[in-house]
Amino acid sequence: MRILAFIEDEEVIEKILKHLGLWDLKVRPPPKVKVPSVTISNGDSESQVPFSAPPFYPDRIYPTD
Repeated sequence: MRILAFIEDEEVIEKILKHLGLWDLKVRPPPKVKVPSVTISNGDSESQVPFSAPPFYPDRIYPTD
């Protein structure tokens, strides 16, 4: 098989590709994103903040008694 000629005229190329149904570019959907798996734990042993304060601070103006 040999190449006999190249088609360089843009109008002719467009007509041939339209006839073959190849002129209109089909848009691909975007690729799917891989979501990393996340493990959520509520255990106290994995807490990053050390416990150093009382759970609440009493207000001096409004006593809790």
